[in-house]
Amino acid sequence: MADGLARDVARSDPDRVATREDLGRELTLLRTTARKTIRELGAAAAMPYGTLGGWFRGANVPLASQVHQFEKVLTVCGVTHPAERERWVRALVRVRRSPGRRPADDPAPYRGLASFQPGDADWFFGRQELTVQLVDQVSPGLTMVVGPSGSGKSSLLRAGLIPALASWAMLPPGESLDPELGDRVVIVDQFEEIFTSEMPESDRLRFIDELAELATTTPVVVGMRADFYPHALRHPALANALQSRQFVISPMTDGQLRQAIEEPARRAGIDIDPALVELLLREIVPQEAGALPLLSHTLLAIWENRQGRRMTLEHYRASGGLHGAVATTAEAVYAELDAGQRELARQLFLRMTHIGTSTADTRRRVSRDELADEIEPVLERFVARRLLTVDADTVQISHEALLSAWPRLRSWIDADRAGLRVLQQLTQAAQLWESSGLDSGVLYRGGQLEAAREWADDPDHRAAMNSLERRFLDTSLRQHRRRNRQLHQLLAALAVLALVAGGLAVYSQSERMEADQARDVAISRTVTMTAARLRVTDPALAAQLAVAAYRIAPTLEARSGLAELTGSPAVTRLVRPSRASQTVAVSPSGRLLAGAGAAVTDSTILLWDLTTPRRPVRVGAPLSGHTSSVYAVAFSPDGRVLATGSKDRTVRLWDVSSPSRPQPLGAPVTGLADTVYALAFSPDGRALAIGGRDGTIRFWDLRTSTLSAPRTGPGGAVRTLAFRADGRVLAAGNGTDMEGALQLWNTSDLANVQPAGPPLAQPSRINTVAYHESLLAVGSNDGSVRLWNTTRPDKPEELGKPLVAEVGVWVNMVSFSSDGRLLAVGSSNKARVWDVGAAQVVSVLPHREPVTGVRFGDEDRLLITNAADGVARLWDLPGPVIKQTDVPIDNVVFRPGSTLLATAAGDIRLWDVAGRRPVPVTPPLTAPPPYDRMGSTVAISPDGRTLAGGTRLGNAVLLWDITDPARPGRGKSLLGPSALIQTVAFSPDGALLAAGSDDGTVRLWDARTWQPLGTLDAGSGRVFAVAFSPNGRTLAAALQGGTVALWDVAAAPALTARFMTALGDDVRSVTFSHDGRLLAAGNASGTTRIWQITDPARPIQLGAPLAGPDGRIFAVAFDPYDRTLAMGTGAGQLWLWDITHPARPQGRLAINSPGESFTELAFSADGSMLASAGGDVRLWETDPARIAERVCRESGDVITEAEWRKHVADVPFRPPCPASQP
Repeated sequence: MADGLARDVARSDPDRVATREDLGRELTLLRTTARKTIRELGAAAAMPYGTLGGWFRGANVPLASQVHQFEKVLTVCGVTHPAERERWVRALVRVRRSPGRRPADDPAPYRGLASFQPGDADWFFGRQELTVQLVDQVSPGLTMVVGPSGSGKSSLLRAGLIPALASWAMLPPGESLDPELGDRVVIVDQFEEIFTSEMPESDRLRFIDELAELATTTPVVVGMRADFYPHALRHPALANALQSRQFVISPMTDGQLRQAIEEPARRAGIDIDPALVELLLREIVPQEAGALPLLSHTLLAIWENRQGRRMTLEHYRASGGLHGAVATTAEAVYAELDAGQRELARQLFLRMTHIGTSTADTRRRVSRDELADEIEPVLERFVARRLLTVDADTVQISHEALLSAWPRLRSWIDADRAGLRVLQQLTQAAQLWESSGLDSGVLYRGGQLEAAREWADDPDHRAAMNSLERRFLDTSLRQHRRRNRQLHQLLAALAVLALVAGGLAVYSQSERMEADQARDVAISRTVTMTAARLRVTDPALAAQLAVAAYRIAPTLEARSGLAELTGSPAVTRLVRPSRASQTVAVSPSGRLLAGAGAAVTDSTILLWDLTTPRRPVRVGAPLSGHTSSVYAVAFSPDGRVLATGSKDRTVRLWDVSSPSRPQPLGAPVTGLADTVYALAFSPDGRALAIGGRDGTIRFWDLRTSTLSAPRTGPGGAVRTLAFRADGRVLAAGNGTDMEGALQLWNTSDLANVQPAGPPLAQPSRINTVAYHESLLAVGSNDGSVRLWNTTRPDKPEELGKPLVAEVGVWVNMVSFSSDGRLLAVGSSNKARVWDVGAAQVVSVLPHREPVTGVRFGDEDRLLITNAADGVARLWDLPGPVIKQTDVPIDNVVFRPGSTLLATAAGDIRLWDVAGRRPVPVTPPLTAPPPYDRMGSTVAISPDGRTLAGGTRLGNAVLLWDITDPARPGRGKSLLGPSALIQTVAFSPDGALLAAGSDDGTVRLWDARTWQPLGTLDAGSGRVFAVAFSPNGRTLAAALQGGTVALWDVAAAPALTARFMTALGDDVRSVTFSHDGRLLAAGNASGTTRIWQITDPARPIQLGAPLAGPDGRIFAVAFDPYDRTLAMGTGAGQLWLWDITHPARPQGRLAINSPGESFTELAFSADGSMLASAGGDVRLWETDPARIAERVCRESGDVITEAEWRKHVADVPFRPPCPASQP
């Protein structure tokens, strides 16, 4: 009796589970009964042992995204019957919903996927400034509030605008206007439903016309998704509003996002962990569609999962994270349903999705009459978790973000898009039939009927139809059978009508052409906006979209978008066909790239020839043989052998000496105990070190094909290995999920490998190590990279403070450049390049997904990165950028007729910038004693032999002979004015040197003898810039106070200034055209004036001042052909004007470079390159056609139709590059 009772107690029972501790206890009973170890369960479920241990200890519970692994654990423990597994899943759901649940009367401070409503105004934070701006814009007329999906339009209208109005009316899209609206502000939200709903075209046009008529006397505010811009432009009233009264919803800043995160919690009396706030701010990309609703839902899920009055990182992880919270919530609800209800849920969500043809998929408002009664319990569960929203008559998905954020729903949609379109059209037709009083003329016939009949023949499809739709289709089929003989006559009549309609449609060809042009312009602008948004996460894809926009319509925005690409490193993408994550390695020569599939479904190895780095070529057949994910790839020192290590517990060697014909090299290395995580060849190429999940290191002798006995490290898996350059030391990174250790091994004798010293404990798991000579870089899970001097491996010395990329994010890979000067670090969704000596980041390269690999190639002129999206990217280093880590670069000048560029920033440096790839020519030119350092002024004589620069203190002009730029010689020091020298310039004939200063004077020297010629008095105030006319007779100076001074320097010594005033504010820049006919000057108010100066005594202003860019105009420059005028501002805007007709300039380019301050501009001799200074130096291309051609040549794998549909679904697929341009 007692034994039987003991057996009953020891038997696990999921029905006893109420808390996570209960779940851990019952799981442990289940495991012990099945006599399974944690290791066995971890191998079966492909889960880390630490995570599984947490489940069995009751420390944490499986996430909704881990239900599949949870079910695998159940199966291994003997729970095989579906009903029994369902009991365990229900137990899991109970636990996930129980901890920290809020009381029913405790209002949620966050709204999840649902938009804020007028009653939520007290919880609406982060948009106060935007609300004020919108309220100020409300006046009689049609105001279009436009923004991407998820930008917060509905919340701004409902919780921002409405509470600020005295009287308002919310009008659903398409609803008849109430004649009693009076003087209320009319608001129409989700206006895009006009274009996606099933209403007849006549009703759609009527509603738009009535709305436009109402707006003549009443304020009307319309909220519309930006990707429906082209649809709206087809209607004149909407097009006019978009042209003149558009209110754009801009992405939220970090400060605004912080308010939206912190303030609702504060108001609810909840403490929010500062680390959680910082993590959310790092992970969210506010420009991405759906970012705000995802953030709101994540916050709601964290709040619901909290325990007590605090929201922490633990709750964040339990919710599934920013990109998993929606899926976690949806899966949790889905798991609560039985099999029949799950099918109803699938039907429900598909019915509430409008399948786009020329637009992205959108949510669809569904009448409750469309839904069967048995759906109600399913509906209530999703409504309770705010995934669906209901009102008295309709139900809809709470936000479009769910369509992409819930993988299960996405898979349902993608599984049968064509069939869903059939159902969508069938629903519309059936409703029209019912509203017409069952008019037989509305019934399906012909191709529509055949398509619907064929689709409905599938029993599952038939089950998805409601009773009205079934009745409509059945009635259509009966009529078809009755009238089959009359069908041909009817079709003929319809054909005649179609011809008549076609004839009427072409009566005004010019109007149609104008409409087509307007459509293309709108589409081009839409694609340009998408490209700009993607540039911060996926520059390679953004570049192709920018080309597409330009070729659809070369608008100012499209041309500028292309030019903006050229200010950052060019990138080539290599897309793995399967899109599986991959592990990459680069041969020592940098000419061969290997990418191995790190997925169960793709474990092949692909090779690319990088001989021409910007045009890589796939070579050879895929290498196959591994039966599971490949996690480690390494080339031998001579590049002839490739080693790959896999989860299948084998290492394979491949002969890649002929990359187009790679071959297996011997039999696989077997006998390994667990997954292979790390491989490293010894520097002499004789041995291969193998690190595994079992915590051991083994050595494969390539000469004898023998495997050494295992060497066990300090604990945890060996995840990374690297040999010191002399081969006498091997660094190994060990660790568990929570902690790590660095172990250095003495490998002087590979037959007797021993620890070189005790392991070095690390604060978190080590993911990556890399060597340059004896300098070791170690990257960990805490976001840091630590540098160690391992000259004495028994006593390694940590050097300086850790390099911290991002706090709390994993460093996945580190790699040194060949000279050890640079260190590439892959972490989060960025690759960073550090200057090791300066401990400064010199380049940040954005990715869409976490960066898992970084390698230098092409003699360190290329950085190859790999990310979790299965895309390898090849980045041009350093790219068209010159950076100094200590001070900003304020001035640039080209040596006449060459690609030699001088930069000034505390010292003067010379660069060869051919091909927009800057290479230093000489060490920095510095100021000798007694001068402190060089200032920000530099000039080069017309013959290219002499360089002049002003000092920062001491007020002198220093000269260098740069006849041989590689060996510059110090020249004279010219004593300058008593104040700071702001500007220096040579006359075009090389006879004069001028220097302007803060004391309002300009000094002149004879540039042949370096004797002073006198001082020109510009009055009070500073001289910001000086310039000589091409004939050398006139000197112009830009002055403080809004004046340009002109001197006839050929009339020396009697030099008298003529002043041109009327510029209104400080003149910061001045320049002459190369033919001497024009003078341009830019001022601190953001305007530039052009004068005809053929007679300097009587300058004539041409046209109105050029305005548009924000900030002070610090720099103006004419191109060598005097066809373009460039102007740069302190607000990071670079505008180029076509001055073919100087009195009527036309905008050519409007480049935005946030964070920059353009203080100087210089065109190259051929005009193909524009150098800008102001912080960093950037080398821009300005010919959009050439940029487009280069992007098509060098951007790598072309955009796919699926990628196009994802990012610009409202535009038919248009490959940006001709087939001949890969």
